[in-house]
Amino acid sequence: MKKFNILVFFFIAVTFFACKSESSSNDDVQSIKFKFTELGRETQFRITCDKFDYYFPEGKEKNFNKKPGVDSVMQLLTGMKMVSDGTEPDVRGKIYITHTTKAVDTVCVGAKVLSYKGTTYETPQDLLVLIQK
Repeated sequence: MKKFNILVFFFIAVTFFACKSESSSNDDVQSIKFKFTELGRETQFRITCDKFDYYFPEGKEKNFNKKPGVDSVMQLLTGMKMVSDGTEPDVRGKIYITHTTKAVDTVCVGAKVLSYKGTTYETPQDLLVLIQK
């Protein structure tokens, strides 16, 4: 019976820490910066993420430094639908997510798809609305 109690305790502890680390992922985000140009702006070729700053050096910027704003953006970035048909974003904006550790994640945003942590997703329409507000 003592072994059973230890196993139950261990299972509960592991579950608690797993849930805690999952929920704290947004807690370590310090700020978010959008840099963007007009999302409907057409060009003769697709703009890649690494060339965005070259072609649009004077993009508009929007910053979120307070927890409610940061949380609202992070919520839009969770639960996105993956795209696996080889589509790449025609980049019209970047989102810089700065963590408390000073690490920065970059999201490359196109009107139809975006790239985040090496994966392509459908761009949430609510995110586009928030960027252009």
